Amino acid sequence: MTSIAELESRATAFSSKGDTQSTMRVCQEILSIDKNHLSSLRFLADLAIGSGDLSSATNYLQTMLDNSPGDLQVLTQLGQALYRQGKLEQAVAVYIDYWRIKPDSGMIYLTLGCLFAELGDLDKAAQVFSLGEAVDHNLLSLWKTPETNAGVAKMSKTAWDTLCNHHTELHIAAVESQDNSDQLIRIRDAVWPLADARAIDYEHPKHCPQVFSIKYDRCPTFFDTSAFPWCEKLELDYELIREEIVAGLNIETDGRPYLTNRHRLEGMQWEPLVNRMNWASVHLYKSGTANEKVIAKFPETLKALAGLPLATTNGNPSEVFISVLAPHTRIPEHFGVSSAILTAHLPIEVPAGCGLKVHEETRAPKPGKLMVFDDTWEHSAWNNSDQPRVVLIFELWHPALTEAEQQAITRSIRARRDWLQRRQVAPAK
Repeated sequence: MTSIAELESRATAFSSKGDTQSTMRVCQEILSIDKNHLSSLRFLADLAIGSGDLSSATNYLQTMLDNSPGDLQVLTQLGQALYRQGKLEQAVAVYIDYWRIKPDSGMIYLTLGCLFAELGDLDKAAQVFSLGEAVDHNLLSLWKTPETNAGVAKMSKTAWDTLCNHHTELHIAAVESQDNSDQLIRIRDAVWPLADARAIDYEHPKHCPQVFSIKYDRCPTFFDTSAFPWCEKLELDYELIREEIVAGLNIETDGRPYLTNRHRLEGMQWEPLVNRMNWASVHLYKSGTANEKVIAKFPETLKALAGLPLATTNGNPSEVFISVLAPHTRIPEHFGVSSAILTAHLPIEVPAGCGLKVHEETRAPKPGKLMVFDDTWEHSAWNNSDQPRVVLIFELWHPALTEAEQQAITRSIRARRDWLQRRQVAPAK
Protein backbone atom coordinates (compact mmCIF):
# COMPACT_ATOMS: atom_id res chain seq x y z
CA MET A 1 0.00 0.00 0.00
CA THR A 2 1.31 3.40 -0.97
CA SER A 3 1.97 5.63 2.02
CA ILE A 4 0.43 9.09 2.45
CA ALA A 5 3.91 10.61 2.34
CA GLU A 6 4.48 9.09 -1.12
CA LEU A 7 1.08 10.26 -2.32
CA GLU A 8 1.78 13.77 -1.02
CA SER A 9 5.03 13.77 -2.98
CA ARG A 10 3.19 12.73 -6.15
CA ALA A 11 0.52 15.40 -5.63
CA THR A 12 3.20 18.05 -5.20
CA ALA A 13 4.97 16.92 -8.39
CA PHE A 14 1.77 16.94 -10.45
CA SER A 15 0.77 20.30 -9.04
CA SER A 16 4.15 21.85 -9.88
CA LYS A 17 3.66 20.73 -13.50
CA GLY A 18 0.16 22.21 -13.61
CA ASP A 19 -1.45 18.79 -14.00
CA THR A 20 -4.67 19.53 -12.13
CA GLN A 21 -6.49 16.31 -13.00
CA SER A 22 -3.67 14.09 -11.75
CA THR A 23 -3.27 16.20 -8.61
CA MET A 24 -7.01 15.91 -7.94
CA ARG A 25 -6.91 12.12 -8.44
CA VAL A 26 -4.00 11.75 -5.98
CA CYS A 27 -5.71 14.00 -3.40
CA GLN A 28 -8.84 11.88 -3.58
CA GLU A 29 -6.68 8.77 -3.10
CA ILE A 30 -5.15 10.40 0.00
CA LEU A 31 -8.62 11.13 1.38
CA SER A 32 -9.61 7.48 0.93
CA ILE A 33 -6.86 6.74 3.45
CA ASP A 34 -7.22 9.85 5.65
CA LYS A 35 -10.54 11.68 5.21
CA ASN A 36 -9.27 14.61 7.26
CA HIS A 37 -6.10 15.31 5.29
CA LEU A 38 -6.14 19.13 5.29
CA SER A 39 -3.95 19.97 2.31
CA SER A 40 -5.93 17.56 0.08
CA LEU A 41 -9.20 18.97 1.32
CA ARG A 42 -7.93 22.49 0.69
CA PHE A 43 -6.87 21.69 -2.88
CA LEU A 44 -10.12 19.94 -3.74
CA ALA A 45 -12.24 22.65 -2.11
CA ASP A 46 -10.50 25.41 -4.07
CA LEU A 47 -10.85 23.38 -7.26
CA ALA A 48 -14.55 22.76 -6.66
CA ILE A 49 -15.21 26.44 -5.94
CA GLY A 50 -13.37 27.42 -9.11
CA SER A 51 -15.38 24.99 -11.23
CA GLY A 52 -18.70 25.94 -9.63
CA ASP A 53 -19.18 22.57 -7.95
CA LEU A 54 -20.43 24.23 -4.76
CA SER A 55 -21.97 21.10 -3.28
CA SER A 56 -18.60 19.27 -3.31
CA ALA A 57 -16.85 22.42 -2.09
CA THR A 58 -19.26 22.61 0.85
CA ASN A 59 -18.50 19.02 1.84
CA TYR A 60 -14.74 19.53 1.69
CA LEU A 61 -14.93 22.82 3.61
CA GLN A 62 -17.21 21.38 6.28
CA THR A 63 -14.77 18.54 6.87
CA MET A 64 -11.93 21.04 7.17
CA LEU A 65 -13.99 23.09 9.61
CA ASP A 66 -14.74 20.04 11.74
CA ASN A 67 -10.99 19.64 12.18
CA SER A 68 -10.13 23.37 12.45
CA PRO A 69 -13.21 25.10 13.95
CA GLY A 70 -11.50 28.47 14.24
CA ASP A 71 -10.20 28.73 10.68
CA LEU A 72 -11.60 32.08 9.49
CA GLN A 73 -10.67 31.48 5.86
CA VAL A 74 -12.59 28.22 5.80
CA LEU A 75 -15.58 29.84 7.51
CA THR A 76 -15.59 32.60 4.90
CA GLN A 77 -15.41 30.17 1.99
CA LEU A 78 -18.07 27.91 3.47
CA GLY A 79 -20.39 30.85 4.06
CA GLN A 80 -19.92 32.02 0.48
CA ALA A 81 -20.49 28.52 -0.92
CA LEU A 82 -23.69 28.11 1.06
CA TYR A 83 -24.90 31.56 0.03
CA ARG A 84 -24.28 30.86 -3.67
CA GLN A 85 -26.40 27.71 -3.32
CA GLY A 86 -29.23 29.74 -1.82
CA LYS A 87 -28.80 28.14 1.60
CA LEU A 88 -29.09 31.46 3.41
CA GLU A 89 -29.96 30.23 6.89
CA GLN A 90 -27.02 27.83 6.87
CA ALA A 91 -24.79 30.65 5.66
CA VAL A 92 -26.02 32.81 8.55
CA ALA A 93 -25.04 30.09 11.04
CA VAL A 94 -21.54 29.89 9.55
CA TYR A 95 -21.03 33.65 9.59
CA ILE A 96 -22.25 33.85 13.19
CA ASP A 97 -19.49 31.37 14.06
CA TYR A 98 -17.08 33.74 12.29
CA TRP A 99 -18.47 36.68 14.31
CA ARG A 100 -18.02 34.81 17.59
CA ILE A 101 -14.32 34.46 16.79
CA LYS A 102 -13.78 37.94 15.34
CA PRO A 103 -16.47 40.34 16.64
CA ASP A 104 -14.29 43.39 15.89
CA SER A 105 -14.51 42.87 12.12
CA GLY A 106 -16.81 45.44 10.54
CA MET A 107 -17.36 43.37 7.41
CA ILE A 108 -18.95 40.49 9.31
CA TYR A 109 -21.75 42.85 10.41
CA LEU A 110 -22.36 43.98 6.84
CA THR A 111 -22.37 40.37 5.66
CA LEU A 112 -24.71 39.09 8.34
CA GLY A 113 -26.99 42.12 8.16
CA CYS A 114 -27.40 41.75 4.40
CA LEU A 115 -28.18 38.05 4.82
CA PHE A 116 -30.89 38.81 7.39
CA ALA A 117 -32.30 41.49 5.06
CA GLU A 118 -32.37 39.00 2.20
CA LEU A 119 -34.21 36.56 4.46
CA GLY A 120 -36.79 39.29 5.12
CA ASP A 121 -35.91 39.79 8.80
CA LEU A 122 -35.37 43.56 8.60
CA ASP A 123 -35.50 44.12 12.34
CA LYS A 124 -32.67 41.64 12.87
CA ALA A 125 -30.76 43.15 9.96
CA ALA A 126 -31.09 46.60 11.52
CA GLN A 127 -29.87 45.26 14.86
CA VAL A 128 -26.75 43.78 13.27
CA PHE A 129 -26.01 46.88 11.18
CA SER A 130 -26.41 49.07 14.26
CA LEU A 131 -24.04 46.91 16.29
CA GLY A 132 -21.59 47.02 13.38
CA GLU A 133 -21.64 50.82 13.43
CA ALA A 134 -20.65 50.67 17.10
CA VAL A 135 -17.59 48.64 16.07
CA ASP A 136 -16.73 50.87 13.08
CA HIS A 137 -18.60 54.17 12.88
CA ASN A 138 -17.64 54.51 9.20
CA LEU A 139 -19.35 51.26 8.25
CA LEU A 140 -22.67 52.79 7.19
CA SER A 141 -21.08 55.58 5.17
CA LEU A 142 -18.62 53.54 3.09
CA TRP A 143 -21.03 53.80 0.14
CA LYS A 144 -20.39 57.55 0.02
CA THR A 145 -16.67 57.05 -0.65
CA PRO A 146 -15.81 56.62 -4.36
CA GLU A 147 -12.79 54.39 -3.71
CA THR A 148 -14.85 51.81 -1.79
CA ASN A 149 -15.11 48.42 -3.50
CA ALA A 150 -18.41 48.23 -5.40
CA GLY A 151 -19.61 45.14 -3.54
CA VAL A 152 -18.81 46.63 -0.15
CA ALA A 153 -20.40 49.93 -1.15
CA LYS A 154 -23.62 48.12 -2.07
CA MET A 155 -23.68 46.33 1.29
CA SER A 156 -22.98 49.57 3.14
CA LYS A 157 -25.83 51.33 1.31
CA THR A 158 -28.16 48.46 2.16
CA ALA A 159 -27.14 48.81 5.80
CA TRP A 160 -27.74 52.57 5.79
CA ASP A 161 -31.14 52.34 4.10
CA THR A 162 -32.27 49.46 6.33
CA LEU A 163 -31.31 51.26 9.54
CA CYS A 164 -32.87 54.58 8.46
CA ASN A 165 -36.12 52.92 7.42
CA HIS A 166 -36.24 50.90 10.62
CA HIS A 167 -35.68 53.88 12.92
CA THR A 168 -38.24 55.96 11.05
CA GLU A 169 -40.88 53.22 11.27
CA LEU A 170 -40.06 52.71 14.95
CA HIS A 171 -40.60 56.43 15.67
CA ILE A 172 -43.84 56.70 13.71
CA ALA A 173 -45.26 53.54 15.28
CA ALA A 174 -44.43 54.80 18.77
CA VAL A 175 -46.18 58.13 18.18
CA GLU A 176 -49.20 56.63 16.44
CA SER A 177 -49.70 54.11 19.25
CA GLN A 178 -50.56 56.95 21.62
CA ASP A 179 -54.14 58.09 22.14
CA ASN A 180 -55.18 61.16 20.11
CA SER A 181 -52.30 60.66 17.71
CA ASP A 182 -54.07 63.01 15.31
CA GLN A 183 -52.98 65.80 17.65
CA LEU A 184 -49.33 64.75 17.44
CA ILE A 185 -48.57 65.54 13.81
CA ARG A 186 -45.63 67.79 14.73
CA ILE A 187 -44.03 64.97 16.72
CA ARG A 188 -44.81 62.34 14.09
CA ASP A 189 -43.07 64.55 11.53
CA ALA A 190 -40.05 65.16 13.77
CA VAL A 191 -36.91 63.55 12.39
CA TRP A 192 -33.88 61.78 13.83
CA PRO A 193 -31.10 63.36 11.71
CA LEU A 194 -28.50 60.69 12.43
CA ALA A 195 -30.62 57.96 10.80
CA ASP A 196 -33.96 58.83 9.25
CA ALA A 197 -35.50 57.82 5.93
CA ARG A 198 -37.12 61.24 5.58
CA ALA A 199 -35.40 64.38 4.32
CA ILE A 200 -33.64 66.47 6.95
CA ASP A 201 -34.76 70.03 6.28
CA TYR A 202 -32.86 72.46 8.48
CA GLU A 203 -34.47 75.84 7.90
CA HIS A 204 -31.33 77.68 9.02
CA PRO A 205 -27.73 76.46 8.55
CA LYS A 206 -26.86 77.46 12.12
CA HIS A 207 -29.88 75.72 13.66
CA CYS A 208 -29.21 72.01 13.41
CA PRO A 209 -30.47 69.62 16.13
CA GLN A 210 -28.13 66.67 15.95
CA VAL A 211 -30.34 63.83 17.18
CA PHE A 212 -34.00 64.87 17.30
CA SER A 213 -35.47 67.76 15.31
CA ILE A 214 -38.93 69.30 15.71
CA LYS A 215 -40.24 72.26 13.74
CA TYR A 216 -41.73 75.21 15.64
CA ASP A 217 -43.40 78.40 14.47
CA ARG A 218 -40.80 80.41 16.39
CA CYS A 219 -37.22 79.42 17.15
CA PRO A 220 -35.57 82.07 19.38
CA THR A 221 -32.03 81.57 20.60
CA PHE A 222 -32.33 82.94 24.14
CA PHE A 223 -35.71 82.82 25.91
CA ASP A 224 -37.12 85.61 28.05
CA THR A 225 -36.97 84.12 31.54
CA SER A 226 -39.66 86.48 32.79
CA ALA A 227 -42.10 84.33 30.81
CA PHE A 228 -41.36 81.41 33.14
CA PRO A 229 -43.44 81.78 36.34
CA TRP A 230 -41.00 79.68 38.34
CA CYS A 231 -37.90 81.72 37.42
CA GLU A 232 -38.24 84.36 40.15
CA LYS A 233 -38.48 81.75 42.89
CA LEU A 234 -35.44 79.89 41.58
CA GLU A 235 -33.36 83.05 41.49
CA LEU A 236 -34.49 83.88 45.05
CA ASP A 237 -33.11 80.47 46.07
CA TYR A 238 -29.77 81.24 44.42
CA GLU A 239 -27.81 82.05 47.59
CA LEU A 240 -28.91 78.81 49.23
CA ILE A 241 -28.08 76.84 46.08
CA ARG A 242 -24.72 78.54 45.71
CA GLU A 243 -23.77 77.89 49.33
CA GLU A 244 -24.67 74.22 48.97
CA ILE A 245 -22.81 73.76 45.67
CA VAL A 246 -19.67 75.54 46.86
CA ALA A 247 -19.64 73.41 50.01
CA GLY A 248 -20.43 70.09 48.30
CA LEU A 249 -18.54 70.41 45.03
CA ASN A 250 -15.58 68.03 44.86
CA ILE A 251 -14.23 67.79 41.33
CA GLU A 252 -11.41 65.42 42.26
CA THR A 253 -13.69 62.69 43.61
CA ASP A 254 -17.01 63.33 41.87
CA GLY A 255 -16.03 65.06 38.63
CA ARG A 256 -15.66 63.54 35.19
CA PRO A 257 -14.67 64.99 31.81
CA TYR A 258 -17.90 66.23 30.26
CA LEU A 259 -16.75 65.08 26.81
CA THR A 260 -15.48 61.57 26.09
CA ASN A 261 -14.68 59.58 22.97
CA ARG A 262 -18.33 58.55 22.61
CA HIS A 263 -19.16 62.10 21.53
CA ARG A 264 -17.17 61.54 18.29
CA LEU A 265 -16.07 65.15 18.05
CA GLU A 266 -13.69 65.87 15.20
CA GLY A 267 -11.12 68.61 14.89
CA MET A 268 -8.09 69.85 16.78
CA GLN A 269 -10.22 72.44 18.59
CA TRP A 270 -11.78 69.71 20.74
CA GLU A 271 -8.53 68.11 21.94
CA PRO A 272 -8.22 70.29 25.08
CA LEU A 273 -11.67 69.09 26.22
CA VAL A 274 -12.21 65.45 25.22
CA ASN A 275 -11.34 63.12 28.10
CA ARG A 276 -9.87 66.05 30.00
CA MET A 277 -10.97 67.92 33.07
CA ASN A 278 -10.73 71.34 31.44
CA TRP A 279 -14.48 70.97 31.08
CA ALA A 280 -15.57 68.87 34.01
CA SER A 281 -19.01 67.88 35.21
CA VAL A 282 -20.53 66.56 38.40
CA HIS A 283 -23.79 64.94 37.37
CA LEU A 284 -26.71 64.74 39.75
CA TYR A 285 -28.80 63.10 37.01
CA LYS A 286 -27.68 61.74 33.69
CA SER A 287 -30.00 60.11 31.12
CA GLY A 288 -32.64 59.97 33.83
CA THR A 289 -30.43 58.06 36.28
CA ALA A 290 -29.59 59.54 39.66
CA ASN A 291 -25.97 59.73 40.72
CA GLU A 292 -26.57 58.28 44.17
CA LYS A 293 -23.02 59.08 45.25
CA VAL A 294 -23.63 62.79 44.65
CA ILE A 295 -27.28 63.78 45.04
CA ALA A 296 -27.25 63.48 48.82
CA LYS A 297 -24.85 66.44 48.91
CA PHE A 298 -27.31 68.78 47.15
CA PRO A 299 -30.79 68.40 48.69
CA GLU A 300 -31.62 72.14 48.57
CA THR A 301 -30.57 72.38 44.93
CA LEU A 302 -32.81 69.49 43.94
CA LYS A 303 -35.63 70.87 46.06
CA ALA A 304 -35.38 74.19 44.19
CA LEU A 305 -35.56 72.37 40.85
CA ALA A 306 -38.43 70.09 41.86
CA GLY A 307 -41.20 72.39 40.69
CA LEU A 308 -39.68 73.18 37.30
CA PRO A 309 -40.81 71.70 33.95
CA LEU A 310 -37.65 69.60 33.73
CA ALA A 311 -37.26 67.29 30.76
CA THR A 312 -37.55 63.76 32.10
CA THR A 313 -36.38 60.25 31.35
CA ASN A 314 -37.83 57.29 33.22
CA GLY A 315 -39.71 59.75 35.43
CA ASN A 316 -36.49 61.42 36.60
CA PRO A 317 -34.81 64.64 35.44
CA SER A 318 -33.01 63.82 32.19
CA GLU A 319 -29.87 65.78 32.96
CA VAL A 320 -28.83 67.97 35.88
CA PHE A 321 -25.16 68.71 36.44
CA ILE A 322 -22.65 71.18 37.79
CA SER A 323 -20.40 72.35 34.99
CA VAL A 324 -16.89 73.54 35.79
CA LEU A 325 -14.97 75.27 33.02
CA ALA A 326 -11.27 75.72 33.74
CA PRO A 327 -9.55 79.11 33.44
CA HIS A 328 -8.62 80.18 29.91
CA THR A 329 -10.74 77.44 28.35
CA ARG A 330 -13.12 77.71 25.43
CA ILE A 331 -15.93 75.39 24.33
CA PRO A 332 -15.97 75.60 20.51
CA GLU A 333 -19.06 76.17 18.38
CA HIS A 334 -21.32 73.15 18.30
CA PHE A 335 -24.97 72.10 18.09
CA GLY A 336 -27.13 70.53 20.77
CA VAL A 337 -28.92 67.21 20.66
CA SER A 338 -32.68 67.76 20.71
CA SER A 339 -35.04 70.62 19.93
CA ALA A 340 -37.53 69.04 22.34
CA ILE A 341 -35.59 70.61 25.19
CA LEU A 342 -34.09 73.92 26.23
CA THR A 343 -30.89 74.29 28.19
CA ALA A 344 -30.91 76.31 31.40
CA HIS A 345 -27.82 77.83 33.06
CA LEU A 346 -27.90 79.09 36.63
CA PRO A 347 -24.46 80.71 37.05
CA ILE A 348 -22.99 79.90 40.46
CA GLU A 349 -19.51 81.41 40.22
CA VAL A 350 -18.70 83.32 37.04
CA PRO A 351 -15.69 85.62 37.11
CA ALA A 352 -15.37 88.47 34.63
CA GLY A 353 -14.24 87.22 31.24
CA CYS A 354 -16.88 84.47 30.85
CA GLY A 355 -19.33 84.44 27.97
CA LEU A 356 -21.97 82.45 26.11
CA LYS A 357 -22.77 82.95 22.43
CA VAL A 358 -25.86 81.44 20.80
CA HIS A 359 -25.93 82.05 17.05
CA GLU A 360 -25.37 85.80 16.77
CA GLU A 361 -26.18 86.81 20.36
CA THR A 362 -23.54 86.98 23.09
CA ARG A 363 -24.32 87.25 26.79
CA ALA A 364 -22.16 87.54 29.87
CA PRO A 365 -23.47 85.24 32.60
CA LYS A 366 -24.22 86.83 35.96
CA PRO A 367 -24.29 84.93 39.25
CA GLY A 368 -27.81 83.94 40.18
CA LYS A 369 -29.38 85.15 36.92
CA LEU A 370 -30.96 82.32 34.95
CA MET A 371 -30.25 81.94 31.23
CA VAL A 372 -32.44 79.69 29.08
CA PHE A 373 -31.53 79.02 25.45
CA ASP A 374 -32.05 76.64 22.56
CA ASP A 375 -28.74 74.85 22.31
CA THR A 376 -29.61 73.37 18.90
CA TRP A 377 -28.54 76.75 17.54
CA GLU A 378 -24.79 76.90 17.06
CA HIS A 379 -23.33 78.02 20.36
CA SER A 380 -20.06 78.35 22.23
CA ALA A 381 -18.83 79.40 25.68
CA TRP A 382 -15.58 80.57 27.22
CA ASN A 383 -13.78 81.41 30.42
CA ASN A 384 -11.00 83.92 29.86
CA SER A 385 -10.42 84.50 33.57
CA ASP A 386 -7.94 83.05 36.03
CA GLN A 387 -10.69 81.33 38.05
CA PRO A 388 -12.99 78.37 37.31
CA ARG A 389 -16.48 79.05 35.96
CA VAL A 390 -19.14 77.09 37.86
CA VAL A 391 -22.67 76.77 36.44
CA LEU A 392 -25.66 74.62 37.37
CA ILE A 393 -27.08 73.24 34.12
CA PHE A 394 -30.40 71.46 33.61
CA GLU A 395 -32.79 70.60 30.78
CA LEU A 396 -36.35 71.92 30.33
CA TRP A 397 -39.12 70.83 28.05
CA HIS A 398 -39.56 73.30 25.20
CA PRO A 399 -42.50 75.48 26.33
CA ALA A 400 -44.28 75.11 22.97
CA LEU A 401 -44.80 71.38 23.57
CA THR A 402 -48.08 70.12 24.95
CA GLU A 403 -48.11 67.45 27.63
CA ALA A 404 -49.34 64.95 25.03
CA GLU A 405 -46.42 65.88 22.76
CA GLN A 406 -43.98 65.42 25.61
CA GLN A 407 -45.43 61.98 26.21
CA ALA A 408 -45.12 61.10 22.52
CA ILE A 409 -41.47 62.17 22.48
CA THR A 410 -40.81 60.12 25.60
CA ARG A 411 -42.59 57.16 24.01
CA SER A 412 -40.47 57.41 20.86
CA ILE A 413 -37.23 57.73 22.83
CA ARG A 414 -38.20 54.77 25.00
CA ALA A 415 -39.00 52.65 21.95
CA ARG A 416 -35.59 53.41 20.51
CA ARG A 417 -33.84 52.81 23.82
CA ASP A 418 -35.61 49.48 24.33
CA TRP A 419 -34.69 48.44 20.79
CA LEU A 420 -31.06 49.38 21.36
CA GLN A 421 -30.98 47.34 24.56
CA ARG A 422 -32.30 44.19 22.90
CA ARG A 423 -29.91 44.27 19.93
CA GLN A 424 -27.81 41.19 19.48
CA VAL A 425 -26.07 39.36 16.69
CA ALA A 426 -26.74 36.00 18.29
CA PRO A 427 -27.65 34.67 21.75
CA ALA A 428 -24.74 33.89 24.04
CA LYS A 429 -23.73 30.24 24.00
